[in-house]
Amino acid sequence: MQTDLFVASFVALFMEMMLIRWVPSYERMLAYFTNFVLIAAFLGLGLGAMLAGRRRSWLQWQPLLILCLVSIAIVFNQYVKTGAVQGDTHYSEFKRQAPVFLTVDECLGVFFFLVAMVFAPIGQRIGEGLKSVSPPLKGYIINILGSLVGVIAFTGMSWLGSGPWWWFSVAMLGLLWFVRHNKRWLTLNGVIGAITILAVWLAGDMYLWTPYSKVAVHPLVETGNGKLVVADALVRPRDIHALRQSIGFAVAVNDDIFQQATDLSAPCVQTHPSLTGILHHYDLPYSAPGSSFNDVLVVGAGTGNDVAAALRHGAQHVDAVEIDPGILRIGRIAHPEQPYSDPRVHAFVDDARSFFSRTGRKYDLIVLGWLDAHRLLSSMSSVRLDSFVYTVESFQEARRLLKQDGTVVVQHGLGNSYLNWRMYQMLTEAFGAEPYAQDPMGQPTFFAGPGMKKLVKAPQTLDVPPVDSATDDWPFFYLAGRKMPLEYRLALETMALIALVCLLWASQGKMQTVSGHFFFLGAAFLLIETVSVTRFALLFGSTWMVNSVVFSAILLVVVLANLWMDRIPSFNVHLLYVLLVAAVVVNFVFPIHTLLRVGLTARLVAAMILMAAPIFFAAFIFARSYKQTPDPDLAFASNLFGAVIGGLLEYSSLVVGFRTLLPIALVLYALSYVALFFPSRKATAVCG
Repeated sequence: MQTDLFVASFVALFMEMMLIRWVPSYERMLAYFTNFVLIAAFLGLGLGAMLAGRRRSWLQWQPLLILCLVSIAIVFNQYVKTGAVQGDTHYSEFKRQAPVFLTVDECLGVFFFLVAMVFAPIGQRIGEGLKSVSPPLKGYIINILGSLVGVIAFTGMSWLGSGPWWWFSVAMLGLLWFVRHNKRWLTLNGVIGAITILAVWLAGDMYLWTPYSKVAVHPLVETGNGKLVVADALVRPRDIHALRQSIGFAVAVNDDIFQQATDLSAPCVQTHPSLTGILHHYDLPYSAPGSSFNDVLVVGAGTGNDVAAALRHGAQHVDAVEIDPGILRIGRIAHPEQPYSDPRVHAFVDDARSFFSRTGRKYDLIVLGWLDAHRLLSSMSSVRLDSFVYTVESFQEARRLLKQDGTVVVQHGLGNSYLNWRMYQMLTEAFGAEPYAQDPMGQPTFFAGPGMKKLVKAPQTLDVPPVDSATDDWPFFYLAGRKMPLEYRLALETMALIALVCLLWASQGKMQTVSGHFFFLGAAFLLIETVSVTRFALLFGSTWMVNSVVFSAILLVVVLANLWMDRIPSFNVHLLYVLLVAAVVVNFVFPIHTLLRVGLTARLVAAMILMAAPIFFAAFIFARSYKQTPDPDLAFASNLFGAVIGGLLEYSSLVVGFRTLLPIALVLYALSYVALFFPSRKATAVCG
């Protein structure tokens, strides 16, 4: 049973990361709500654990449930369009047409329920394993170790650049382990697994799978009137090199056009006059008369258009920063001007903020290209992948990298008046002077910094109404203000209702079977974990590798806390809560930005001590209580149900920012303390 528990825990965590990557690639709206996939996984695992030993095992049906989820996601990709109907958020599937339209809450409700059902059977097997292994803490340690190996395995496959058919193959093989002694179920599940893998392969064979997204490449074709349009045809990854001889190509992320790589060299523009408008856009940062651009930094370099523009204007050194290695690889192979092959160009696969903090070079020009990555930075947070670039503090860091007459240029396909106003206000705060906005009423290009005076003949003052500036604590650049958007509120209410109905069903209407102590521990821990992941992304970059390392480190800290508790008779729980509160308070009052000004080693050590402390003490409290519980399956289920609520509470950061999540976590820990010493009559058996 210990081996089964380890395998089940491995498969559960591996599937969690797999579906967080794969499902949003086919239902694009989920790319902005990947944490809902995580919350749904918690709900499903909790439901399954609550059903451990009380019903017939469902695990043999899990491959069929995965096939259903895969099929529905592919159908949604072809026939369903999801979008916002209100004006207080900025996202939608703008250009895609489909016969069926769903609002955000309807779409999220469907996938929230589907993903929860997929995880319920494996949760049941984990619950059975926890129930059968003695002592209870030993079973929980096995569970965490299996989860840790699952994270490492998926991270390794991402690093190797494997496609999703390989991910699903690993998951299906893991599930076959549990029916290995039943030839009928082994054969049936093997066939279902093969069909699922084939469906995933057929749906994704034409795409390049980066660590962040499903990427498609479309050739650009010239129409009869000389205009360039994006062809519907896809270019296979192995044929991308042939585009080097073309006019250009377009890159789509999760089926939405992301950027175009175009040959803007003088001979090509002369032959194709329709390229003049695109050329003007990329030449605009270099239009200041009398300026020299020896050292240029391009942030969000993508496939290379901004880099090629810098080279055309005589740059002697170009640092090109791009977070997605797959997008950069496409640019290296296929861009018609081959900017990345020029010896003056130095490409970095990195997050912008991470690069800002570690580069020692000063620049004549810093160009922030269109950085909307169409995805959240991790499943633990509602922050977009590019959000920490568009904050006041980020622009202040960019300002420190400028030479005496340097300029920062920000280009963005904003398309919304409040986003234009916000960008103008944030640059004003960061640079201490109003920026210059080219085309301020359309899709503006903003100029800021001391070199701006060469471009601006007369001061420009725009009548910009006050808006909330995006900061590192409130990095929600795309929201209209510090309020809960209607789409989010409806979606959260839908998720909460589904979770409540599922919980009532699993508990047979006896809600008192849920341990309040473990429930509140789970809710609070999720918030602490969210703050830690977000702060590590700020300090070390929002890359997928940083997130994977942070998740692994959190699991490792939990393992260490449980191993320590397993070796000692007990520990004063009052002292543990005092230490936990002290660690959370220190995280709340500590000025996290001071770590950005120290060296990488010192920053890493300080961040690990600062953010690992509350996680360690929280894990220690959990381990102490779990060690004494007679019902480990119900304790585990209660903790997961609490994590669901913690995940929903994380969205309060849209209003109050991330730092305020720490006092909310303290309130939840206080409730867990009360529930430990004043449990209900029914919960006493669970809490011990």
